[in-house]
Amino acid sequence: MLCLSIPSLPLPQVMQLVEHAGMAEIRLDLLKLSPEEIAPLFAVHGQKMIATCRPGLYTEPERADRLKAAIDAGCGYVDLEVDASCVFLDTMIPYAKAKGCKVILSYHNEKETPDRETLELTVIECLACGADVVKLAAMVNTPQDAARLLALYGHHERIIALGMGEKGRITRVASLALGAPFTYVAPDGTTGTAPGQFTETEMRRLIEVIR
Repeated sequence: MLCLSIPSLPLPQVMQLVEHAGMAEIRLDLLKLSPEEIAPLFAVHGQKMIATCRPGLYTEPERADRLKAAIDAGCGYVDLEVDASCVFLDTMIPYAKAKGCKVILSYHNEKETPDRETLELTVIECLACGADVVKLAAMVNTPQDAARLLALYGHHERIIALGMGEKGRITRVASLALGAPFTYVAPDGTTGTAPGQFTETEMRRLIEVIR
């Protein structure tokens, strides 16, 4: 399954992309929508959508309000950062599960790929917190970094381990073959939301070649 990771685009274009996507990730921090504007976006195709709101632009209470609006409107998944405050996680995880929304707990490292022990412990921590899916996204600086991320699939289920950067692109293709429930792609004609992301057309062509 390919998940379209939608960058900052006009709302009508976002809604058009979601309509034709098999699955879509909505970055509420990039779209800069109010809680009142969020509900219509998730009302029709919510079950195939992931709502996330990365830190930086909004305070945690503001992020929680926006994510709750998406959950209330019927989004299928909510993506929360594992290093968020305990108050945030202790509020959002039960809220999502009570509404039938699956929880993705995610770890992001934009500088490097940690050692294997750190990666393993992060997966275990996320699952213990109640994650339905664990997402690890780390910058890949060497082929060994990519191999370390891909090795996680041999020990864990319900994970998405992706390498950022040019040297991490192989993980985005291999992840599907190793058991990831989905992988992230950029809409055609955009640069995506993470370094090294393939566009949807590029990824479909790669999958066909591998097949």
